[in-house]
Amino acid sequence: MFLPIILFGAFSASQGADDRLGNLTVAPYIMISMASYGAMNAVLVTAGRITTERSIGWNRQLRLTALTGPQYVLGKAITGFTLAVLPIVTVFVAGDAMHGVRLSAGTYLGAGASVLLGLVPLAAFAIWLGYLVRPENMQAVTGGVFSLLALAGGIWVPVENFPGWLADIVKVLPMYWSAQSGRAVLAGGWIGGRGLVTLAVWTAVLGTLAGRAYLRDQLRA
Repeated sequence: MFLPIILFGAFSASQGADDRLGNLTVAPYIMISMASYGAMNAVLVTAGRITTERSIGWNRQLRLTALTGPQYVLGKAITGFTLAVLPIVTVFVAGDAMHGVRLSAGTYLGAGASVLLGLVPLAAFAIWLGYLVRPENMQAVTGGVFSLLALAGGIWVPVENFPGWLADIVKVLPMYWSAQSGRAVLAGGWIGGRGLVTLAVWTAVLGTLAGRAYLRDQLRA
């Protein structure tokens, strides 16, 4: 929870109040990036929880109850998104405290909800990963994947600073749209049709993979 705040302070400390990235000044731009980073971490932790439960046989016990597979998976996703709210709120508070980023309540709610919307495909990815990776390998895998997703999503380096060809690649990845949709709200807009289609396609693909992985694990039990 505290790492996104520390990173927000570090990345925004040397920037002038009027410096801009895209159509936002630097502080709000980085604030959304770090809120997305913290929320992404909370959602991806779902993978670790699933693989831990698999390792101790808890999944097999749950299958003896009335809880269905879809209910179990949905519950994991909801838990991840609930935890993701906390880093978003704390980074927004830090934005006000450190740089005077003050927005209306509606803008805060819209930006936070948009960041979470952009993470729906990653929730499916986390569930798939939880059934795909062995428990002893999960920490190493998620650490590497987490860093790559943050880089590919323009969290560490603004996409505006990428070469044109690389920016085009990044914009077809779901992580980019988490932060971008939040920034769009701050700029008075919304994620747009391209963003919604990109998120819908990735959600369908990764959701299918997650469902198949769950069924394979169920057959092994």
